[in-house]
Order: sequence, then C-alpha cells, then structure tokens
Amino acid sequence: MQTNKILKKIIIGTWSWSAYKPVSKKIIENVFDCCLKQKFLEFDTAPNYIGAEKILSEFKKDNKNILINTKCGWDQHMKKNFNEKSLIYGLERALDLFKNINVMQLHNPRNEIKNWNRVFNLLEKYKEKRYIKLIGISLARNHYFPKKIMNKFDFIQDEFNLLRVAPYFKMNNFKKILAIRSPFANGILTTNFSNKTKFSKNDQRYSWLYGQRLKTINKQKKIIQSLTDLSIESFATNFVFSFSFVDKAIFGIRTVRHIDELIQNIENFKKLRSSLVKKIIYLNTKNDLFCKNIYRYNN
Repeated sequence: MQTNKILKKIIIGTWSWSAYKPVSKKIIENVFDCCLKQKFLEFDTAPNYIGAEKILSEFKKDNKNILINTKCGWDQHMKKNFNEKSLIYGLERALDLFKNINVMQLHNPRNEIKNWNRVFNLLEKYKEKRYIKLIGISLARNHYFPKKIMNKFDFIQDEFNLLRVAPYFKMNNFKKILAIRSPFANGILTTNFSNKTKFSKNDQRYSWLYGQRLKTINKQKKIIQSLTDLSIESFATNFVFSFSFVDKAIFGIRTVRHIDELIQNIENFKKLRSSLVKKIIYLNTKNDLFCKNIYRYNN
C-alpha cells in the first residue's frame, strides 16, 4: 500500500536525456515504454533540455494520457527572458508541441520579474482556456519569493536532497503541490560517484564540480554514508519521502535499469527515524564542512 502511494508521486525527469552525453532515441523509447508499463505517466521537461521536448511531443501524440510539465522564460534565441513577449512565445511553443500542458512553470526566475501581476494575469488566461492545468514555478537555488507571490502558484518545484535541505524550512509555509527535484544531487548521491570521478568538458557538471569542491563533496558524502547501512541511493530516496510536504519527486531517468533501481528503492522504502532526519538537517545547517563548501551549481 505504501509502495503504491509513493509510486504515484513519481515524475520522470528528462534533463538527463540530453545532459552529460545524449542518450540515443532508441534507449529513450525503451525507457518510455517501461514508464508506461509501470504507470509513470508524468514527465518534467524544458526548452533547454535539448531534444527532450521534441521526443516527448512524439510520444504524447500516441499516448494522450501522459502528463507534460514544462517551463517558460526562454526567448526565441534560447536566452532567459521573462518579458510578456517571451512568455507568450514559450507558452505557444509548448502548446504547439503538446496541445495541452499539465504544469507550466516559470523556469528559475531570480530578480528578473518586476511586475508579477502581469505575469500571473497572462498565465491565468491560458489556464482559464484550459490550455494549461496548473501554474507553477521551478525555483532557482535560494531564490524564494514573498509568500503573497508563492501562494499564487499551484505547483512549486525545488531542489531537496541529503545535501540540500533548505526546502525543509520553507515549504511548510506554502499549501501548494510541492515537487522536489535532484533527489540524487545530479549523480553525486549514487554508488558510482567517488573521489575518482572525473567529468569531461562536454559534461554539464564539469564546471560545477572540480578541485576543492569535488574533494569537499566526497567528504560530505562519506559522512552521509556513515549514517546508514543502506545504499546511498536507497538512503537518498528514503530521505525525500520521509517528509509529508513532498507531494511529488522528480527522478532523472536515462535507462531502463534506472527505472528498475528506482522501483526497488521504493519497494524497500522505510521512513527514516526523526532522530536521523534531525542529524542530517544539523549537518547541513551547522557543520562547517557542509555549510562553508556547500554542494551547489548554476541552475
């Protein structure tokens, strides 16, 4: 029963289809077929996930019941822009691809939006016409907005994992659908990631993790792993689903094996003890190793 409840919270992230090194269309087709078999019908994408949107649009033509969550805030030149013209361009582009949108999210705005009422009025018009179901925001790291703005969204996406606990202090203030992303911290919280990990210059993580930062992250991970006998992937999964404010969780999937591993982690789910959760939060907020050299990257 608990497993089925958690499975319904899963959103399949498509950033990894084009990140690192692109995945072949054949592999993605196999991943999509496996998602359908497992009843994973909700997908998260964006215009800058090169190729992912187009492939998803092809899948949706033959599978009307899948749900597409995408983003706007990019102009015709693929530059971040939240003016009215760019937002309309993004909305119309998404509708051309998918015909209807489950969640349309503002993509990582920081301080660019000066007239929030104009933005909400525009999005509400599309919602009233039932082109989009929910209005959302994908938050940039540490960019939270006043409560009166946040509460106008139906859906809020934020990063939350063993190395990033800020939403724990923020999200209980907002009675909205909360989707957490990066439960494995972009591959850091996986068995394959170690102090020998190297990134090629083509890898999007190349500029995020290197030198002293990479060494620090590996030390952080070693401390985290000392807290449990579980695999780091299972521990990370148990952590995010131990919080009642997590309504949805976005897992980046590149292969069928990733789906199998995700299902196994969920089947083995056990809510973490409150004392252990408090220890993880303490590390992230009080331990100098975690606070001074925090895992971070550019959204």
